Amino acid sequence: MWPHDNSFIAAGLRRYGHAEAAARVAFAILEAATYFDWRLPEVFAGYPRRQTRFPVEYPTASSPQAWATGAPLLLLRSVLALEPAGDHLDSAPVLPDGIAQLALRGFRGPWRGVEVGAGAT
Repeated sequence: MWPHDNSFIAAGLRRYGHAEAAARVAFAILEAATYFDWRLPEVFAGYPRRQTRFPVEYPTASSPQAWATGAPLLLLRSVLALEPAGDHLDSAPVLPDGIAQLALRGFRGPWRGVEVGAGAT
């Protein structure tokens, strides 16, 4: 599994109207990050869960790796459907099963003071 490739897949799914599928991809990669202390390696093995209950890092994978580090940011943008629109930020969140709420606060620049979120508050 390549985190950055999967973030592109999630973004494409979201762009073409498959928000729930994009959310599932995003959740799977973000869940895998919990096994790597939130520091995604460049690549890891994605065995079926009946075979191993955790992702397996390749011994030669770079960690951190710039493109893997950026993947969660694109995944969040895809889940929240963040789109800059002048001085405001459009959002149409679709949360994956397993994430009850999600919020982004503290934007700087033109979106200062904007809060984006979904789920229970």
